[in-house]
Amino acid sequence: MSSIPPELLFCVLENVYYTFKGTPNYKLLKICAQVCRTWSGPAQSLLFRSVKLGNIHAFHAALLSSEARGRALGNCVQTLDMSIVQYNPDSSCLSTGVKILQACPQVYKLVLGLYGVDLGEEILEKLRVAGQGLKALSLVYYGTQSPILYQLLSIWPNIQVFKIGSSMFPLLPWDIATPPPLQSNADDAGELAQRYGAEICVYDLVLSFMPTPEALTWLLASSADSLRILEVRESMSLTELNVLARHAPRLRSLRLGFYNAHSVALLRMCTAIEELVIYALDLPPRCPLAPNLPSSIEHLSLRIQNDSHRMTLQPVIDAVDALPNLKVMACNGQVRRQHYDEYAMLESRCRIRGVDMVLSDAIGRTTEWDCSSLAEHQKWGFGEEGRRTIEWKRRARDENFWRQLE
Repeated sequence: MSSIPPELLFCVLENVYYTFKGTPNYKLLKICAQVCRTWSGPAQSLLFRSVKLGNIHAFHAALLSSEARGRALGNCVQTLDMSIVQYNPDSSCLSTGVKILQACPQVYKLVLGLYGVDLGEEILEKLRVAGQGLKALSLVYYGTQSPILYQLLSIWPNIQVFKIGSSMFPLLPWDIATPPPLQSNADDAGELAQRYGAEICVYDLVLSFMPTPEALTWLLASSADSLRILEVRESMSLTELNVLARHAPRLRSLRLGFYNAHSVALLRMCTAIEELVIYALDLPPRCPLAPNLPSSIEHLSLRIQNDSHRMTLQPVIDAVDALPNLKVMACNGQVRRQHYDEYAMLESRCRIRGVDMVLSDAIGRTTEWDCSSLAEHQKWGFGEEGRRTIEWKRRARDENFWRQLE
């Protein structure tokens, strides 16, 4: 085994990097790292590709333990997940977190939790330099009238994938009531300062928590031609719907936490959509289902609410009939267990239409996608229990986007 060239071994291990759930296979890689010295290096480099920090001080110490080894391991990190809790002004957690980001220059995706943190000018400058390569940012902040959203997106203009909120802390509210920053009008000193928008061109936006309409407008100011994937986990107000409406015609994937009048209004504007995921659908729905679905949909994924006393699958059967381009229909597993007869009708209708019927209780679970390997995503299909969707395939086909991320 030790005679296998490290480069070849790395390619072999990279092919088994992901589990069936699409997450890094840490268990296998740890075993491989213990086989022999030849295997240890390639396996450890993949183990450090995606790092979730429990103790940021311990990880920073590991990077400093050996200059050559620490630099090598830091260069392996491509996705970094860390939370910074600043209990008092003298806490070193924030400065240590900045040093870790500086020691990992290949990081393209950052999952960042900030609690009780205020970002001063000196820290912001260090973050700006250290995060020049960032393309994806997942941000959760718990505080009062926080400007952090505006600060980070202003210093990291290359962010294309952005998530507000985190499934890890669903009960901590976002508080970004602070209005967007002002910009003085240089042409007319007498004119009042005006709001300006973020420079980032967002490709994929996940709104686990809905920001204020002013913050949402600021966030999407430069994304009219770039936004293709949108996930909205909370109910929308009419004002928020109006902000998102200008982006709807170009969306190719829409994921909704609720199916109500406002989400239906947004959906009907999505004339080029290929994938629709609804995480909480009552049956029968309060709003009609089939008449409101754009004919361009190829993948329809529904997590049907568990209400066996009044539930009927007829709206889903009608939706299958109404979508001429449908290729995959996915829903959660208890539908078959509780409504076997109607499920058999749905399955038969899909078979007649040539539509793949997929059962998966994973629908609705938030998975942080890892795009560190373009080749890996190009090979992904629908996979076990429908965890690989058309959207994964579509993302992999968008080669220019993936080259930018790598």
